[in-house]
Amino acid sequence: MKILSDNKNKIAIYAFIIAVIAICVWAVTTKPATQKKAADDTPKQQTMDYTGNTIVEERDGKKIWEISADSIVMDPQTQKAEMQNITGKYYDENGYTLTLTAAHGIYDDKAKNITMDTGVHVERDDGLTFDSQSLSWDNDSQVFTGEGNVKIVKGDMQAEGNKIESSNAFSQFKLSGNAHIVKGSAAK
Repeated sequence: MKILSDNKNKIAIYAFIIAVIAICVWAVTTKPATQKKAADDTPKQQTMDYTGNTIVEERDGKKIWEISADSIVMDPQTQKAEMQNITGKYYDENGYTLTLTAAHGIYDDKAKNITMDTGVHVERDDGLTFDSQSLSWDNDSQVFTGEGNVKIVKGDMQAEGNKIESSNAFSQFKLSGNAHIVKGSAAK
């Protein structure tokens, strides 16, 4: 009987060892995947980057404006593009062409609006020049709005103010905020 009892103890020990091994194998193979950090769960913002590209707006087959930039970064979700080193042209229905430059700007593809916000300089083909800190184009109202240290010069006329609005390539404009216009030799 002692042999039978020793065999039962050995069988119990072996069964216990096998059970422990089985539990360890089960625990390792069914281990849940580690949770990702919350920062990894946020979707990465995707952008489309362009180098030396041109955006053109036409109406009824006529080119209204075109704008080029050394760098354009478009966010497809907001449809806004950040532009660096901008050069543009605006074609007025009265025949004037404005050439615009700025270091930085934003283009809204949905609304077709442009805001240039760093060192804006504009030259019209008849000699008019315009400078401001920012210049925006509202495509719906077809109005340019310049703000911050606005200065417009044409021949013997110089106008300065905080804000300017024009719907006809600065042939006529509304100047406001510390506005003053000087004509004649005092303008030079």
